[in-house]
Amino acid sequence: MQALVESFMNRAPIAYWLFAIGAVITIIMEVLGVPPLIFALGMYLPLELNTPALVGGWISHMINKRSESAGGSAGRTMRERGVIIASGLMAGGALGGVFGAALRLLPWYAEERIKTPFYDNDVLANSISLIAFLGLCIYLWMDSMKKSTQTEG
Repeated sequence: MQALVESFMNRAPIAYWLFAIGAVITIIMEVLGVPPLIFALGMYLPLELNTPALVGGWISHMINKRSESAGGSAGRTMRERGVIIASGLMAGGALGGVFGAALRLLPWYAEERIKTPFYDNDVLANSISLIAFLGLCIYLWMDSMKKSTQTEG
């Protein structure tokens, strides 16, 4: 992104073939049914910021598929819930990245100061984080399905 912006701002020669490659990748993603924005996010965002966006988009997609079979007001409620879930996970991931970057601007900040009880044990810390994240995803899925059944009856 930096190279692209600098090229435009300095009126330097631009590698248009990169735009062509991006257009071809976008067309291929559309043909395969993969939303190109999700794919594009994965190309330049770090994994820890991109994971909530990808999972949010996937949960929203699955809820939208389920809402098509529900139909009516129940389906509409499910679709709206899917959009809220995806937006919330994307915004939460972005805010987490901004918060982490802002902390690094403070002269007194050091990562050693912010330690969880399992900070030094990578396997345990990652396992607990994964279980908590999966639990959140399962809760969001089940809650969106529960809301849809309440609107039907």
